[in-house]
Amino acid sequence: MAWSSARFDSWGTFGKSAGALMLCAAALTGCSKSDNSSSSGSGASSASASEAASAPAAAAATGGKTKIGFSIATLNNAFFVGLKAGVEREAKTQGFDLAQTNANGDAQQQVNDAINLLSQGVIALVLNPIDSKAIIPAVEKANQMNIPVFTLDRGSDGGKVTSFVASDNVALGQTAAKWIADQLKKRYGSEKGNVVDLIGLVGTTAATDREKGFSDEIAKYPDIKVVARQEGGFDQEKSLNAMTNILQKYPQIDAVFGANDDNTVGAEKAIDNAGRYKPLGDKDHIMIIGADGTTQALSAIRSGKQDATISQNPIRMAAKSLQFIADYNAKKDVPANYAWPTMLIDKANIDSDAVKQYGLWSEEVKQ
Repeated sequence: MAWSSARFDSWGTFGKSAGALMLCAAALTGCSKSDNSSSSGSGASSASASEAASAPAAAAATGGKTKIGFSIATLNNAFFVGLKAGVEREAKTQGFDLAQTNANGDAQQQVNDAINLLSQGVIALVLNPIDSKAIIPAVEKANQMNIPVFTLDRGSDGGKVTSFVASDNVALGQTAAKWIADQLKKRYGSEKGNVVDLIGLVGTTAATDREKGFSDEIAKYPDIKVVARQEGGFDQEKSLNAMTNILQKYPQIDAVFGANDDNTVGAEKAIDNAGRYKPLGDKDHIMIIGADGTTQALSAIRSGKQDATISQNPIRMAAKSLQFIADYNAKKDVPANYAWPTMLIDKANIDSDAVKQYGLWSEEVKQ
């Protein structure tokens, strides 16, 4: 399901401080469990109230607890470790019996895992898809069984999804582009320069939407040239190799957008290896902005290797998804789409109260 920022009623501001920007979902599109009018293009709709009717039987089968299934894409990235931690913590809080699987980056394995979870008497299925198209058979199988599907961080391009919790990734990409334009204006007096765009994992809604937001926004500045656009795949090694090749081809690079912080860490290593690192404030410093707020990114910001990250909070995001399952089981309305707020973190605000209040999630998890 491709994320559509148009589905939100409004966005509010959490707070600003010295180069910080927070994007916050203040009001969200909600729908009743009896409302099946969501567009097929979004892939999300509320399921019927009858889907919750099987909860008592399922709870009885699990010793009084309500059993839910959770399929995560991978645990080879700290962000997903954070999602897992959030699901586990909130499952305990809600009294859910949790059955979970890790697909290890294999889209077909994830479909198989999800279908297996559906056979275990779960009353809800939480999916963190590897691929938004490949996951469709699992979503449709759940639909056939009248088991509601909740997608987390990444969506599905087909089937009925009761609720999708993620950051507004289009807005995230726009924020990165605006930040780069502002920094280039400070450097040159106008928005101009050479920029590298390291795309995320193709096939995921997060990568697609971040790229859309970034590309659409950066195109508003005709004197900013995107000299290279390559897939970093949300992977440090792949991004290192991509950036190494880009550096060899382009002697002048002003800024890099990494679709996540693994992309930026790979880019930073390539810049170091090429002898192109210059400290913050140097006219030849290559500005780097990523996304997620990983431990490596925060460390790189403090050391001056990375300028900024647009942080998410996977622990709290995951908890919100499970809270929606509890609400759904209680026959309360849940939103079809819920945007978790993001926060731009740089050297100026990294130790601020605003950032502490938002939460440095990566300091809470161990990979």
